[in-house]
Amino acid sequence: MKACIITLGCKINYYESNQFAREYADRGYEIVTRFIPDADIYIVNTCAVTSAAEKKSRNTVARVRRAILLSNQEKGGKGSAGRLIVCGCAGDRRVNDMQKNHALQTRKRAFVKVQDGCNSFCAYCIVPYLRGPSRSRPIDEVIAEIRASGGKSVVISGIDLSSYGLDIGTNLGELCKKVDEIGVEWELSSIEVGILTPDFIDILTKSRHFLPKFHVPLQSGSDKILRAMRRKYTQEQYLDAINRLRTAFPIAQISTDVIIGFTGEKPEDLAETNKVIDEVGFFHVHRFPYSDRRLERYKGVRNDKPD
Repeated sequence: MKACIITLGCKINYYESNQFAREYADRGYEIVTRFIPDADIYIVNTCAVTSAAEKKSRNTVARVRRAILLSNQEKGGKGSAGRLIVCGCAGDRRVNDMQKNHALQTRKRAFVKVQDGCNSFCAYCIVPYLRGPSRSRPIDEVIAEIRASGGKSVVISGIDLSSYGLDIGTNLGELCKKVDEIGVEWELSSIEVGILTPDFIDILTKSRHFLPKFHVPLQSGSDKILRAMRRKYTQEQYLDAINRLRTAFPIAQISTDVIIGFTGEKPEDLAETNKVIDEVGFFHVHRFPYSDRRLERYKGVRNDKPD
């Protein structure tokens, strides 16, 4: 038996796909991570962060459906091959039920998801509507998975990692302390600028095994656009936080995301963004065009929070 797992989108999707792979491998399936026409199970882990990503997800699902249909037609309509499972943001399904506290090691680094969902409701993002509110895994559960992974390096990941623990009476700093005690190298995936307080940075500087790599989304350097995006910081606050990072970790790799063309953005707003990029000197900048998601169509899917 073969299970074909096709993954689109972010590191969280790759983590979840790895969990699916472990589940089906334990059941005796051969795992394939590229499209093949004769699989018994197809899992398409979709992305909806931009309209282009959502379109690609739809096209991939349609391609798999056509392959299943053709396969069954060739068998005179009596075939049963190709059960299709669609998950991820564009699929609008919860995938946690299939996950176990094990990590399938397909890379040198082990990605461990500690949190899912988001409460931020940024104006450009549909993720809170599709993945629901922020939900954290208990620290003991996370530590057990890291110990079981056998990885030489661990990436602590989440949809909104900075909100980790707030729903279960703890926080990301406390998790970091416990992770560091394991003795393996570890790093954080994307974090919001608001968590880069002196106390949190102090925890990281005292960690013996932390790798100073930071992905801190900027999205815009214009205060006007940041307000319109419903981001919770100003240009000055962002730069102050990055300066604290630079002081604590002079050789840190700092990367960011920037949205170009958000509604109402003018040349002077883009100039402010470029100013921040020049001042920070990011290790990498991921620029992508604004995609109008028409969020009203998603409201009520997982949350009913108004604008």
